[in-house]
Amino acid sequence: MKKVIGMLILLLSIAFIGILILKVWGINIVSLDSILKSGYTLLLLGALIVVLILVYGAFLKNDGSKYNKQVGNNAHPKL
Repeated sequence: MKKVIGMLILLLSIAFIGILILKVWGINIVSLDSILKSGYTLLLLGALIVVLILVYGAFLKNDGSKYNKQVGNNAHPKL
């Protein structure tokens, strides 16, 4: 998963740097305004994903049913 995220960040960085280089030469493929709107959208989606993960971990996950509480002080998986 780390490699996939790293590759995605690398590709986005290369694309952004390419757009900046084209802007230096006066070639407009995408406007800066649309890039900023896309960035804000991605940040909002990332924040939403983090909130959903926190809600799932805090309220919807029940790990207590997966372990045998009768055996010792450590959590032992049920067989």
